[in-house]
Amino acid sequence: MWPFQKKEPERELVPALFMHIQKTAGTSIVEIAKQHYGDKNIVSHGDYSGRKPECLSGKLFISGHFGYEYAESLLSSRYSFTFLRDPVERVLSFYYFCRTKKTNEHPIYQVAQSSSLEVFLRAGIREPSVRAYILNNQVWQLAHGFGGENSIAFRKFFFRPEELLDLAKMHLNNFSHIGFTETFEKDEKIVLSALRIPESEGGMRINVTKNRPSIADLSITESKLLEELTLWDQLLYQYAWSRRIQL
Repeated sequence: MWPFQKKEPERELVPALFMHIQKTAGTSIVEIAKQHYGDKNIVSHGDYSGRKPECLSGKLFISGHFGYEYAESLLSSRYSFTFLRDPVERVLSFYYFCRTKKTNEHPIYQVAQSSSLEVFLRAGIREPSVRAYILNNQVWQLAHGFGGENSIAFRKFFFRPEELLDLAKMHLNNFSHIGFTETFEKDEKIVLSALRIPESEGGMRINVTKNRPSIADLSITESKLLEELTLWDQLLYQYAWSRRIQL
């Protein structure tokens, strides 16, 4: 550094929590955060697995595919955010994403690669191992979700869908910001600004599933199955949008 150059003051890192719902564009923000928080200060994706929330309290940026039940104790002291996505688009993106992965990395990848879209969607209604990932997953994650004390079976045996939807709506109010995949660029700027990360760092979408059919390409059967699988997610998504407009 030349003697006359003024050193820029270091930015104070903002403690953050990102409840990352799969295939909602969140990986892009996680990758940006890694550059500023450093690997030692960040938890992402499945790093939380097997660890209680209090074990992560020393990390400045906590993200992962955990649910609200896991995140709740960490919310109040952090800038918290999550992203929602059109439910049908999310399920389609998830299916075609799974088909690009190595089958030995996760059982759901093998299921997707050995199944047509229609077969996969039917399994989402009947088979618990698939249902956990695509049946009203956004409602489930915001109501309870993965990582908490209660297993996936907790959703099936103890709650009616209406109760889960009510919980998910209520929990939305406890986040600092709710973003949408469809307005990602705008929401990304809001989040980065709150985290005191330069806006110029944003603008790049990572982990985007390419070359997949659109909703218009679906068969009538596939469309009906998707409607059945995302009924409560659709209601949550509409509610979140109406809440955003009111704000």
